[in-house]
Amino acid sequence: MEKIVQEGTTTNRDELACLYLNARSIVNKFDHFEAYVYDINPDIIGVMESWTGCHVSDVELALNGYDLFRQDRPVDRDGGSVLLYVRSTLNAVQYTLATLFPEQIWCYFVDSKGCCFYVGVCYQTPSVNVYNTGNHDLLREVIGEMGSTNKHFVLMGDFNYRFLQWPPLLDDISIKSEATDFYHCLEDNFLAQHVDFCTRNDAILDLVISDEPNFVSDMMDLGPLQGSDHNVLAFKLEVTTKQKLPTRRIFDYAKTDI
Repeated sequence: MEKIVQEGTTTNRDELACLYLNARSIVNKFDHFEAYVYDINPDIIGVMESWTGCHVSDVELALNGYDLFRQDRPVDRDGGSVLLYVRSTLNAVQYTLATLFPEQIWCYFVDSKGCCFYVGVCYQTPSVNVYNTGNHDLLREVIGEMGSTNKHFVLMGDFNYRFLQWPPLLDDISIKSEATDFYHCLEDNFLAQHVDFCTRNDAILDLVISDEPNFVSDMMDLGPLQGSDHNVLAFKLEVTTKQKLPTRRIFDYAKTDI
């Protein structure tokens, strides 16, 4: 049977669709998660509180057409852990920061200008019993490291700082000093934060941060994932990319020798 080979082609994309969610255990709701992915067709997916560990293999977390990057909680405590899915055609590469914040994962891909664009996810646990109070300092070091190196990036995460609005009212006595310090860290590094509506009950716990204010657009609240108390976020990442579509082999049945 004669075969027709369709060569892989390169397509330009002016924006990337992004999906962010706090799963509170992704394995037991993976079907529901896949339905979100199928419906929205995002290029980048950040998952907080995946609750994964050595007991969960990459095969159980795989999504067709995506590369998976993961960071399980490095201590023997339930909860936490983060996942980052990036469309395979972006050819993303894992990136490691110098700052050893425990629950973060980063990667980068090359945009149409040949520059690296970095994508990260992180989870800041609200419990001091997991990493003690030094975790707040490490998180600000992550922000400082990315903000001081002239890297173009977007960082998604559940930071568990109870902001009631954005920008926050810093004289509000309900805002803890760690949240105030974090906000000042963003300001000192001239970074933009794009979520201005509540993501869990009456607070903004989930943030999307970038080094340029025009990188993120069309921020949407999709409501909570089944079994989670955080709302799912969808937004556009304004980055132009060239993606090579995979080569496909097609059988030409009309020319079959029967």
